[in-house]
Amino acid sequence: MAMTKETLIALVALQEKDKVLDARQKDVDAVPPRIAAVKSDLAEEKKRMDAAKAKTLELEKRKKSKELDAAAKEEAARKHGGQLNDVKSNDAYKALQAEIAKEKAIVGDIETEILQLMEEIDTSRGEEKALAAELKKIEEFSKSDLEKLEAELSHAKGEHAAAKAARDAAAAPVPADVLRVYDHIRSRGKPDAAVPVVDGHCGACQITLAPSLVAEVAKLKSLAVCESCQRILYKPEHVAAAAA
Repeated sequence: MAMTKETLIALVALQEKDKVLDARQKDVDAVPPRIAAVKSDLAEEKKRMDAAKAKTLELEKRKKSKELDAAAKEEAARKHGGQLNDVKSNDAYKALQAEIAKEKAIVGDIETEILQLMEEIDTSRGEEKALAAELKKIEEFSKSDLEKLEAELSHAKGEHAAAKAARDAAAAPVPADVLRVYDHIRSRGKPDAAVPVVDGHCGACQITLAPSLVAEVAKLKSLAVCESCQRILYKPEHVAAAAA
């Protein structure tokens, strides 16, 4: 495909615009992960808060269950106490007294457990209160951070849109066949699709170019590419002369 000084200068100018566009794209891409990180930190703090609430609730349920157990044993002891006068034998009387004593002992143990649970509940509620205060602060900071990041992202997108418009304008003078080659090279992870020949070497991969290829690049009659990295080659002085 044909290559002229005008095409070359347009191609190099396009590459400069693409460099700017790539940089603006990086600016845009850098913000969402930061937004996600802020939201993730907030979500983790909410999980801690939810876990604290769940712990308190579980302790309260255990306390309620123990209170019901204690009440049941107390009722059983009262019931057995009322049966003492109906017992006919001494052995049965002693057995019933032993059962009542056992039930009262169980009630005492349960009440001890309830007191321990009450202490744990108080501690858990204190932790929950502290986490709630911390969560409130984090929510405030997160809101402020997210507002700043959203504004930053909006600005970055605006800069990207402007760079894209400038890039599209720069691409207009480049012949379609040359543009296809250029875009294909960039699509393969080579943003510097067009590189200068420096002292007979490719300006990108530094391979020594065949003299015939160097001569072809110097003639500036057709599009020449590096035999190694497949980038478009040009002589720096052609760009300088065209620019001048």
